[in-house]
Order: sequence, then structure tokens, then C-alpha cells
Amino acid sequence: MPNTEFLVRANLPPISVPDALNDLRDASTLFAWAWSQGDIEQAARASKNAPKLFDFIISSLMRARDDLISGAVAPPNPAYLTALRVVAGQMATPVSRADQESVVNAGHGNGRLPPGVPIVDATLEQVLNKVKHQVTRLQNFRVSGGQHLMLISADKSRYPDCVVEFDVAEFCHKCRVAYDLL
Repeated sequence: MPNTEFLVRANLPPISVPDALNDLRDASTLFAWAWSQGDIEQAARASKNAPKLFDFIISSLMRARDDLISGAVAPPNPAYLTALRVVAGQMATPVSRADQESVVNAGHGNGRLPPGVPIVDATLEQVLNKVKHQVTRLQNFRVSGGQHLMLISADKSRYPDCVVEFDVAEFCHKCRVAYDLL
């Protein structure tokens, strides 16, 4: 059977950032569709590899940033650093633990930024950093108009720092734009 390599790559680690971004975007699209159809089992299957994909993407892009900042890469690429500064979501900060818990207590699929907390734009670099340092038990999502929005709580020095909200497909697009500048 020709062209079956897509079948044998399932559940393996990503081999490149572009592949991981495509896989994450596809998983998010399938997740949003399944969730909106009430197919919770399909939604769970669609999101099974998302944590590994996020980790791979974030580690790769942040490592590249660190190499550029430290001077390990010559010549430096200011366009990449600029791409990390584009707005990629919103962030509620400062927050309390109760604010972070309210995101989860809203129920699966009903995640919203906590009310009564200042909301600021979050750059791609901030989103990458906050997802990397998330408090796993304090995350949620919502599907709205076909968008899959993630809400991630992050701590700083073991104290509540923020709740960040971002569209997964837009995140993938902005990561790809940044990656292509490397």
C-alpha cells in the first residue's frame, strides 16, 4: 500500500518543528470539531499527544532564542527575536491562586480569564514561557466559533503569576513564522 508512512508515524515524537506545528494544529482542529459535536472520546484522542508537541515546539523555539541572546549563533538574527514579540494572546496578571482555580472551576470547555484582574496582551515569547511553566492542574479551554482557545495558569517562584489565553491555531501560525526566520 503506497504512501502509508503517515500511519506508521502515529504517536512517535515529532521529527521537526514544522511537523510538530502541523500535528498540533491538526490535533487542535480535530479536538475543536469533536468537542463541538459532543464527541468527548474523539476529543480526548485528538489531544493525546498535544503536551509532547507543545513541549517540543517550546523547547526548540526557546533554545533558539537563548542561543541568539547569548551570542552562540552568529550572526544574530534580530528578525527572529522580533517575531517572538508579536501579540499571541492575552494574560491576566497579577492573579491569586483563587483566580487560577476559577479557570478550572468553570468546568471543562468553559475556561475564561478570571474577572476583575487586569488583562494585558501577551507576546509569543510570553505564551511560550507560560505554557512551559504551566500548573498542569490549573488549565482549561473553550471552543468558540471554531477556535480552540487554551487557558494556562503559570506560577513564578511557586507563587501564582498569571493566566494566559491563546488560540492554538494562531499560536501554531506565529510559531511557524518565527521558526522560518531561524
